[in-house]
Amino acid sequence: MEVRAVATRVRYFDIAKGIAMIGVVLTHSILQAGPMTTVSQALFNVFFSFHMPLFFLLSGYFMHPDRRFAWRKESRELLLTYAITAGLVVLIHLGFSLAARRDVPGLAVQWLIAALYGSGANMGNSLFPMTRYIGAIWFLLALFWAHLLVHAAYRLPATPVWILALFAVGYFSARHVWLPLSVQSGLTAALFVYLGCLARRHDVLAAFRRWPALWLPTLAVWGLALWRFTGLGMATCGFGEDPVLTIVGSIAATLCVIGASQAIDRWLPYANRALAAIGRHTLPIFCAHLLEIDDLPWGGIIDRLRPLVGYQVEPFVVFALRSALIAAMVLVLYRIPRLNAVFFPTLLKRRGAAEA
Repeated sequence: MEVRAVATRVRYFDIAKGIAMIGVVLTHSILQAGPMTTVSQALFNVFFSFHMPLFFLLSGYFMHPDRRFAWRKESRELLLTYAITAGLVVLIHLGFSLAARRDVPGLAVQWLIAALYGSGANMGNSLFPMTRYIGAIWFLLALFWAHLLVHAAYRLPATPVWILALFAVGYFSARHVWLPLSVQSGLTAALFVYLGCLARRHDVLAAFRRWPALWLPTLAVWGLALWRFTGLGMATCGFGEDPVLTIVGSIAATLCVIGASQAIDRWLPYANRALAAIGRHTLPIFCAHLLEIDDLPWGGIIDRLRPLVGYQVEPFVVFALRSALIAAMVLVLYRIPRLNAVFFPTLLKRRGAAEA
């Protein structure tokens, strides 16, 4: 999930990614913790309205579709990372199964199929019945397809028409059959990646600097999308009951989050460094989150927490516990030779340059 490296990182983009990453972990905690309160429902809607579109839009913002598609780089950073993380999910789960003396061969097959199929959620219309799905790292597969498709469409006449056609194919076909490797999620995500490319080409952020009044209608569009919010699940190609409003609202929300990130970068010196650190390392954080959410018995943990803290506070306690665990896992990943080169490519590249 790392945005492509540039000569000088712009910290407010990392801050925006850090906010979105917090939203991913928090909304998953809210979903797992049971019945939503008014507060948790509001937080869920706010973060779900933009967190995954923001990652795709920013990825497109730093893309160069006019250049040749970097097969080796894209395969290493996205496909290899997916394969390693999915393999770790299978191995860790098998370790738990062996310790509990459960049906190890059966579970091994189920998780291996889930890893090979690469579905972010249980769609119910896959090519064959499935009992497991790989979960959060669907994003890595979808981003690979989106990058590849945008590069291909950029070389064709009437590129925007092709991008809309790709979105339509992914969106409508998902209603009939769910294909392996998150192909349809990649088809719909190509729209957001391409819009990110256009945003940089036309320097959209400069327009907001010149005319600050533009923030008001942008915020109003996000507010309207939240008022009419009926869901946004890019893992399942779901864009609510009004897809146009949902998509436009997610773009407006991303712009607002970037604007807020610029303010945080300028006025909140401690928060800006913490959020930027999260944003710089979204790839290992995302993969660590996948490992713990797939392999740890959160259902049992949550059942034990509820009598102690109450269901109103429970999602935030789960979020705090999960965040501490993810931080520890990321630190472990950083200290494992070879694996750290996969999960921290930009950081290790800078270290190598400094040592040279």
